[in-house]
Amino acid sequence: MAGLATTESKVRQMKSISANLVVAFLACIVLTRSAYAEPLDQLPLERWKELREVERYQLNIAEKYYREKNFKVALSEYEKFLTLYEQSDGAAYSQLKWSLCLIELRRQNTAIKEGFQSILDYWPDAPEAVAAGYYIGRAYKDIGEVRKAKKAYQEVLENHPKHLVAVYATVDLIDIASIDDDVDDRVKLWRRLAFDFERTRESKNHCVAASQQLAAYLFENGSFEEAVKALATTYPEDQLVAQVASFSRGPISRLTGNDETRSKGEQIADKGVAWIRQRIPTDRSTDEAKQAALQHWYAMADLHAASRREDKVAGTYEQLSKSFGTNDTTLQRLGDWYKSITKYDQARAQYAKFGNKIEAQNQIAYSYRQQQNYDAAVQAYQRNVASDPENQARWSSEVGNAYREARKYDQAIAVYNELLKTDGENAEKWLWLIATSYRDAGKHKEAIGYYRQCNNFPSNYSEMAACHRAMKDFGEAVILYNQVVGGAPNSAPWAMLQIGYTQEQAGKKEAAIRAFQQVCKNFPKDRYASQAHAHLQTKYKITVTLGGAKDE
Repeated sequence: MAGLATTESKVRQMKSISANLVVAFLACIVLTRSAYAEPLDQLPLERWKELREVERYQLNIAEKYYREKNFKVALSEYEKFLTLYEQSDGAAYSQLKWSLCLIELRRQNTAIKEGFQSILDYWPDAPEAVAAGYYIGRAYKDIGEVRKAKKAYQEVLENHPKHLVAVYATVDLIDIASIDDDVDDRVKLWRRLAFDFERTRESKNHCVAASQQLAAYLFENGSFEEAVKALATTYPEDQLVAQVASFSRGPISRLTGNDETRSKGEQIADKGVAWIRQRIPTDRSTDEAKQAALQHWYAMADLHAASRREDKVAGTYEQLSKSFGTNDTTLQRLGDWYKSITKYDQARAQYAKFGNKIEAQNQIAYSYRQQQNYDAAVQAYQRNVASDPENQARWSSEVGNAYREARKYDQAIAVYNELLKTDGENAEKWLWLIATSYRDAGKHKEAIGYYRQCNNFPSNYSEMAACHRAMKDFGEAVILYNQVVGGAPNSAPWAMLQIGYTQEQAGKKEAAIRAFQQVCKNFPKDRYASQAHAHLQTKYKITVTLGGAKDE
């Protein structure tokens, strides 16, 4: 029994890890609560028309304050509507918005008991009653009453299984299941969203996200066919191959990266490749048809690459080339794959085959830069300088950039100076690069001279000030920062904070403290005020309040 318990525990742990990977990977897909709740707190135009003019007038006042997020005043105006027009067709709606104001004012319990519940009791047949049931669950969830929230959501699902609120309730239940680390419940809810709900404008994003999350989880757990079915609820046939490849690559890579799960990852990759191969279009009568077939081969190569089996990747590209010939796109993909497994010489051999010889040298040069072989990169870029006269400035610039990366600043500056002569239209760019190269080389006086010629205030002044600080010329740095404060309001909090740090470097403690306090006083809501506040506390033991400070 102990062995069985241990096995079950490992299974639960693996399922939990898989589900958490899925949630982390796709978290950006899930919408915020306010976004998906919005349709429930609006009165349809048809019902607005049914209200009397005096009722619309009062409700508009309340709605105005609600839109402005002045919830305390809006609360009072909705309550006034209920007092004056208790029998109105808009009463249930006003009660709903009154309750939502309480939610915004952090009075969830009152909203539940005196607001949403009143709608259920007095207007059980109104559309707002459906919304109220959902909002009760959400309010309980927000205050941590998870058991009551789940009960309320389950009632929504039972009473209104096809209504939009059922979608929202399911989304919130997924959130609760994630907090509880209940993988099985999460999967069940994902399935419901993916397969059971009609996809309307309001529900579509949630259903799509669920289908993607479910598919990623199923791929991770070896259920290839089920994962494909989940994605098929969202994507049409002509997009499905690309999406299957996209959502399975990550799970395959993670599984094959672990000795214990490598076999499972390879099996998923093989199933994916076989599935894609069956769908390769046979019609190649047009360029579009050929391209569609080619994309299937690229997808198969990607799955083999994700499974870390180099021989299968190379074999796939070899078959592909026999069927379609070679083109720059295929060579680029193959070269990039070789780079991904750090076989740079093989990558460059592919780039060298490009029909576009200029782009070939560009890719070769970039691969050398990735290896920090800057001399070889410079040579490749210089070949483009000679071969592509219409774009000499671009390739010369890359030569300079490669020199800068190699910290060969004198050579970089020489290149940029030449560009300053030959490409005057972009003089500002070359001046900035010369200045920055001098700065990085530690030649701050020369850097200041070139920054001064630039016209991108306040950036050039900020850089000049930094150079003066590096030379311990603190007075000049403060002057420049003050010019930023006076001439660039958006940068003023940052510049004033830098004045404090500069005075500190200069050993002028009192001046530094005054500058930090000035940041807090003049810009109390800015993030740089928070930095100044923290610095005053930790270094000088001075308590700062927004708008002022005092010594402890």
